[in-house]
Amino acid sequence: MEDEDCSPIWKIEEVESLILSFYDANHPGSINTAQSLLADFQSSSQAWTIASGLLNRPDEKVKFFGALTIIVKLNRESSSLSEAHAKELLDQLIIWYIDSFRHSFGSLVPRKLASALATFFIHFHQLWPNYIRHLCLSLSSYERPNSTQVLGEGPLNFGCLNQTELKALLWVVTNVMDDIVRLDCNAADNITLFHSVSQHATDATALLDRALTDSDSTAACNDAMKCIQSWVVFAQRLTPSDHHLVTLLRRLMPAVIDLIQTDTQFEVASDLVIEILACFPALLTEEHFQQLYSLLVSSWSNERYCRLLQDSSNFSSAQFGQLLLSVGDEKCQYLMQANNAHSRTLLAKLCGLLSSNGYPAIENKMFVPAVEFWSNFTETLSEVAGSDQLSETPWAKEALNLVSDAVSHAWQKIIYPPPFEMNEWDSSDKAGFTEARKDVVDFLQAVYALSGPQLVATFSNIVLISLHEAAWLRLEAAAFCLAGLAECGEEDQRFDDMLTAVFGSPLFSSLASGGEELPPRTKQTCLYLIEQYTGYFERNITFLGPALSLLFNLLAVQSMAASASRSILRLCSSCRHHLHSESENFFEEYRTLTDLGGLDCLSSEKVAGAVASITQAIPDESQRVHASYRLLGSVQHDVSRAKNLLHLPRETRLACFEQRCWDCTANEHPSLHTALKALKCLSAIARGFQAPSEGVIDLDVGARQKQVNTPFAIAHQQVMEIIVDIEKMFVGNSEVMELICSVLRCGFSETEAGPFVLGTDIVTNYLTSHFGHVPRPGLLVTTACSFISSLDGRYNVLTDSICIVLLQWVVALLENLPEPDHDPELSQHSIDFARRVLLKNPPALLMMQPAATAEFLFLFAIRLLEGTEPLPKSAAADFWTTLISLRSDEEQVNEASVQAMNVLGPLLLRSLARNIGGQASRTAIIWPKTG
Repeated sequence: MEDEDCSPIWKIEEVESLILSFYDANHPGSINTAQSLLADFQSSSQAWTIASGLLNRPDEKVKFFGALTIIVKLNRESSSLSEAHAKELLDQLIIWYIDSFRHSFGSLVPRKLASALATFFIHFHQLWPNYIRHLCLSLSSYERPNSTQVLGEGPLNFGCLNQTELKALLWVVTNVMDDIVRLDCNAADNITLFHSVSQHATDATALLDRALTDSDSTAACNDAMKCIQSWVVFAQRLTPSDHHLVTLLRRLMPAVIDLIQTDTQFEVASDLVIEILACFPALLTEEHFQQLYSLLVSSWSNERYCRLLQDSSNFSSAQFGQLLLSVGDEKCQYLMQANNAHSRTLLAKLCGLLSSNGYPAIENKMFVPAVEFWSNFTETLSEVAGSDQLSETPWAKEALNLVSDAVSHAWQKIIYPPPFEMNEWDSSDKAGFTEARKDVVDFLQAVYALSGPQLVATFSNIVLISLHEAAWLRLEAAAFCLAGLAECGEEDQRFDDMLTAVFGSPLFSSLASGGEELPPRTKQTCLYLIEQYTGYFERNITFLGPALSLLFNLLAVQSMAASASRSILRLCSSCRHHLHSESENFFEEYRTLTDLGGLDCLSSEKVAGAVASITQAIPDESQRVHASYRLLGSVQHDVSRAKNLLHLPRETRLACFEQRCWDCTANEHPSLHTALKALKCLSAIARGFQAPSEGVIDLDVGARQKQVNTPFAIAHQQVMEIIVDIEKMFVGNSEVMELICSVLRCGFSETEAGPFVLGTDIVTNYLTSHFGHVPRPGLLVTTACSFISSLDGRYNVLTDSICIVLLQWVVALLENLPEPDHDPELSQHSIDFARRVLLKNPPALLMMQPAATAEFLFLFAIRLLEGTEPLPKSAAADFWTTLISLRSDEEQVNEASVQAMNVLGPLLLRSLARNIGGQASRTAIIWPKTG
């Protein structure tokens, strides 16, 4: 209770005035002030009394706030009410509630008072154990019964209630259940409350049955079904299940299902059944499902279904479609196996949903959930029947025929509209349609598990027919589906005959010569089809040349450059061993395109990577070395251009600015733009020179040697000159640094000499040359982490010295930080580097000289544990875990580890204790008494 001397004295007139000021359109600025003052009023001890006065005022808005205040006080201060005061409040609430139906012009006040009565029950259920019976008698007699305790145990006569009284009782019961389902059913404090609610189930379901069968009141039926929804959620959450409650609710289901075909109750009834099917299907018995099947194949259903096919954007139609899908999802296996009139009709309707009017995810709201249903249906069919037994199972053959029909409907719905129509779509429409196409591909991949390569043959034939008929949009959709099936068996040679029919057709020539009538999207999808089947071109090199010729020709077309360059990269990388003899021709083609300014920067990067992958496959080392010089020379040419552009105005336009290029909206200086292009091309070339993942790895060869006399020494010099020149031009640019680090990392995983497999001394010297004001030094340290991990695992003098030099460099970077959390990226990667050194070469850290350097690193790791940044803290925890669990074959290492923990152990334990205690100080913790 608040101190009366400090609390303001509130008057009912003042409170009423504040309430009415909420609705004063002439003074909108006063709303915040009124809201704050009214919140203070609701916190005061006077609010109980004044709220009663407000509920006796004639204004509806004032009464509403009075009821709201009662709810607020009950939720905040119910424990301060004595039993006598609580009973008095209940009596008054019932009187106000009854009067509100007599004197209110709308539902605003009655609904808020129903909520107040429900709130009272939540807090004082023990004082109102027969609340449904008590309220029923109060409403029917318009007065309060003498006792809330003894009201009889026989069945209640809800038939004596008129429509208004029935509505009033339903509102309270619904509010009680809505409040109940928000509570934690596992909390000990709620056990008696939940038990009390369960005891009201018989009365509640009798009330609901009365409302559902009241043919004169649409509102009562709808209110009853909303109430049932809350009871269902309550029954579902009870553990263990209350079988008595479930039985009572099941008795209501036939009436609910019957109401689905009543127009005024359709939306509420179908919504209730849909939710039960989704969340608590066990509530429905087989008799209920038979009732649903009969309903969904009736003439009423046929009429609804026709309307749905015409317009699925209408809410009522979409609701009917969702009901069909919900029944189908729940009884999927039964429907496919039953093979009776009901099941066949239902499945035919579910298949027909895929052909409803409108473009998927735009006007058509049923297509995506229907595709998801048929994906689940197909997967269930595959699990139940198995692809090997389909021909021997009569019902399975029927089901497979339905799946084939679903495929036919689905792929045709994802044909793009004509450009003029698509131009009217907004970004959300386009994204939705794109996702719907992906869903169809997922469905086709599920179907492939049943039908196998025959599905590939189907779409290959559609591609050929569409090509012959010049049906370009159909061709695009069919090619998209065929490309989507690549994941199912690109390496399956059974695909080859079907794909040969496609790639050996006039497709390539049509794409090359097609004029404006051939949409760019169709060309792009066909190029995507090529890149998805790179394995086919590896096995059928006859078509490799024509495919690449087409792709290089389309590079010059601005709208096709992105797709063509990506496909070139995928195809050249996959087929490099068939193309290495033509590496010089590929390079000349690339140089011609770049010299003429025919490539945007991103396409140039991908083509450079493609040429590099072909170069990597050259078996003769001297030829490979020479080819790498040429490629790196093209990058050096770009670096020279960047230098020449450095002193030109920012407004200078480059040729690539007129094409699709990297983000030019940031107003990059032409010199920086060209330098970034050079680095990105260098990174792409480095990735291209990486050996294919399926190559043979010689485990006896160290991952990296000093490489003083490597034939790639000149190439290494070229790479470092490019890196250093660009870094000097743009000191402090973090994107430049990020790209440089990506180039360096490309060579770390390689086991054979190459232009990017730099010597250990080159990498070490480059990294340690960065000190002081470096943009994102954490990038360099994480590169050092990868570098250390790539070194030969056996201890040797070379690895030992590298670890020591890099450790000292890392510690020096950390010593420059004012606080460990100042640069979380640097802190995280530095401690991760120390952990990797501990795993790779423990003596380098444990016996580090001077000892003060190692001591700083250990203490820094402890400070990170006590910091607030999650990633450095996690890295520090991993470091200490590694150190504590370190075991070595060398006794000297074990002794150093033990000695370190003897010194650092107490500090580490204190830090861990503070973390477990939530960083509380020692004096703030209540320690348990001992003894």
